[in-house]
Amino acid sequence: MNSSLYISKIHCSTVLLPNWSQESDYLINDHVDLWRVSVKKLMEEIDLLQGYLTEAEIQTMERYHKESDRTRYIIGKGYLKVLLAKYLDCKPEEIEFTEGINHKPILKDKKNIHFNISHSHDWLVFGFCTDELGVDIEYVNSEFDFMSMMNNCFTKPETHYIENAYSPRHEFYKLWTRKESLLKATSIGMVDNLHSINCLDGYQYIPYEIGGGFSDWKIKSLLMDELYLISLAFPVKYRKIRFYETSDKLVEQMIKSHI
Repeated sequence: MNSSLYISKIHCSTVLLPNWSQESDYLINDHVDLWRVSVKKLMEEIDLLQGYLTEAEIQTMERYHKESDRTRYIIGKGYLKVLLAKYLDCKPEEIEFTEGINHKPILKDKKNIHFNISHSHDWLVFGFCTDELGVDIEYVNSEFDFMSMMNNCFTKPETHYIENAYSPRHEFYKLWTRKESLLKATSIGMVDNLHSINCLDGYQYIPYEIGGGFSDWKIKSLLMDELYLISLAFPVKYRKIRFYETSDKLVEQMIKSHI
C-alpha cells in the first residue's frame, strides 16, 4: 500500500448526549440511522429470531464454541432481518444476504439500503444508510493493556493525545472504534498500518487506498454510557444521524407477526 497518496479525507467529531428514540418511520433518505439493542432484551425471543436464519446461517452459528457467541450471532443476524424488514416493508424470512468485498454481508437483489452491525458484551448496534457505512461498538475493558498497542496502531499525534487525556483508556477506545468503523465502511478490513490513519477530531487525510475511493468520510463517536463507546463512519454528504433503541412495542410486533 502506497501511504504517500493522501487523497481521501475524513472528518471526526463527537456526538454529545444523543436522543435515543423508540419510534421510527423506517425511511432512509438523506440521513443515517443508528440502532442499539441490549442482548438481554431479546434473550426470551431467541427461538423466534433463530427461525429467521437460513440453513447456512445456522451452520455458521453452530461453528461457534461458546454459547454466548452463538446467542449473539442469532440475535444479531435475526434482529438485523427484523429491522431490515421494517425498512423494506417485507417479512424477515424474505431477507437474504450475500457477500460483498472482503466477505462484508450485503443484501441480495436489493441495493437501496446498506447496513452494518457490531456487538460487544451486552449490546448490539446496527447502522443503516443508502450508501456504504461502518459501525463499531467497544466495551471499555479496565483490564486490557491498551498501551502495548500504541506504537503499532496509532499515529504519533494520537499517541500523544491519548497519553495526556483525562481518561486515556476512554480516548483509546474512541479512536480505536473510529478506525474500525472506517475500515468496515470501506470494506478494507483490518490492515497492518493502522498507524497511518489519524482519527483525531477535525479534518484528517488518509491514504487513498484506505478511503476506498470515496472523496470524504465522516466519523461520529459517542460515549453510550461509561462502559461503551460507538463510532459510525459514512460518506460526508450525509448531515444527520437518527438514534433509535428497541422498544417493547417493537418486540411485541415481532412476536405477533410470527404467530
